Amino acid sequence: MDPVLKEQLHRGRMSFFQVRAVAVCLCINVLDGFDILVIAFLAPEIAGQWKLSPESLGILFSAGLAGMTAGSLFLSPLADVYGRRPAILASLIVTSAGMLASAFTEGLAQLAVARVVTGLGIGAMIASLTAMVAEYSSDRRRAAAVGISMAGYPIGAIFGGIVTVYLLETFDWRAVFLFGGLVTGLMIPLALVFLPESIEYLLTRRDEDTLSRVNRLLEKMKKSPLDSLPDAGLEPAPATSRVTELFAPAYRRQTALVWGAFFLTMSTLYFAQSWTPKLMVDAGFDASEGVSVGVLIQVGALLGILAIGALTARLSIYATAALLMGFGFIAMATFSLTLSQIDYLYALAVCIGLGVNAAMIALYAIVADVYPVGIRTTAIGWAIGMGRFSAVLSPAIAGFLLGIEIEAPLLFLVFAVPMLIAAGLVLLTGSGGQRK
Repeated sequence: MDPVLKEQLHRGRMSFFQVRAVAVCLCINVLDGFDILVIAFLAPEIAGQWKLSPESLGILFSAGLAGMTAGSLFLSPLADVYGRRPAILASLIVTSAGMLASAFTEGLAQLAVARVVTGLGIGAMIASLTAMVAEYSSDRRRAAAVGISMAGYPIGAIFGGIVTVYLLETFDWRAVFLFGGLVTGLMIPLALVFLPESIEYLLTRRDEDTLSRVNRLLEKMKKSPLDSLPDAGLEPAPATSRVTELFAPAYRRQTALVWGAFFLTMSTLYFAQSWTPKLMVDAGFDASEGVSVGVLIQVGALLGILAIGALTARLSIYATAALLMGFGFIAMATFSLTLSQIDYLYALAVCIGLGVNAAMIALYAIVADVYPVGIRTTAIGWAIGMGRFSAVLSPAIAGFLLGIEIEAPLLFLVFAVPMLIAAGLVLLTGSGGQRK
């Protein structure tokens, strides 16, 4: 990128326009968190009405995650070809349709398909949102901005828990899906008005109107316009996504390490988020207490966002992620030993979110740091996709293990171990150096 333009975009103070772009991405992530995690809060109601076994519930949990996997792998790379903004708008439409369809299903198979559709939209969207935030943030604030935008995920989950409890007092579980679909649909016109295209993405296109589009955005950011496109601009985007570039010599080692860290962290994360409310009910607690523990995990994730901001002021994002992963392992292991004591469980649920959920958010910032803009959304999408394989498997595996009468405390301990391994992979990623 031209040094003068780079100075304006990434070295100077973030303008209101840049902050607003990050804020819009945050709002969309709030809806994503609600849409994908609300199934964990509704599981006891649905299981009771349809008389579902643990194995069937595991399939239902995994359905949305399977859609997210496919969306991350096969749809998110399109944002490197057609743009971040159109990819996000299309994903909002798909997600809203999936949520609305979920409200009108009549059985496990229909609901599973609707959850796959919802997951497709969310999986495609997360990578584009992360790339957009990274590209509108200054170098100094990038890790914090990505973390703040991803805070929408736990905020949405907390919101989902509150809305679920409120709506279930008057309506059934279908009303919760209907509410989520309508609110997600309302986000589409807001994104049309307030969500800009990434300047860095536009510079990869070099279309006839690129200069005028870039200058209009720079004007809104109160930055100096360009007389011409920089000669040292980014390489033009390819006609198709370049997944193979993730294994070019410069990125091969980092890609393998990042994919491994995503896979392991998501296996712990989605077990905790999907099964904890249901396991609380199975342990003899009220459904409201199960939902409360699920919500407190997300509260911990929000505290983790603050921890990321504080720690990255002194440590690299790699060391920060590793510390959070180690803390997550301790919290999960301790939770497994106190599964009958509700007061301890509330506090430990916050600790799980602070460790496991926040570590996942830190991984998004790591991917944005490792890869250049031309393949950034593809890199984020495929890293998420690799992680989603374990996210799909872990709830289903947990359901199978519960079906053969594995005790819940041992299950929490088993799913704590991946956090230790992921911490080691993250430190190895950081030792390979950062790449822009």
